[in-house]
Amino acid sequence: MAIPTPGNSDPKLGHKEEGRTVCIHSLAVLPQYQNRSLGKTLMKAYLQRIESHGVADRAALIAHEHLIPFYEKLGFENKGPSKAQFGGGGWFDMIKELHPENALSP
Repeated sequence: MAIPTPGNSDPKLGHKEEGRTVCIHSLAVLPQYQNRSLGKTLMKAYLQRIESHGVADRAALIAHEHLIPFYEKLGFENKGPSKAQFGGGGWFDMIKELHPENALSP
């Protein structure tokens, strides 16, 4: 996996302190615990927490094609093939719009 360095860093990539997009790196469930709705439960809880605290306007991730239906059921929209080439590529960009206006009051 390539790690951006100052010499080859794309200004559109990386952490932006003022950004309103949460990028989800990965969700993994051990094979012996799959097909028990654990991944769905974890992701839903995480997204609800982000939304209820008003920390982001959207969640983004990259997924392999066979996982697109899983993420679509969670409200993510498939934006098509990704330019990301991590781990050999073959990724699709997925975005879920959040509603921080529904955040809990402090």
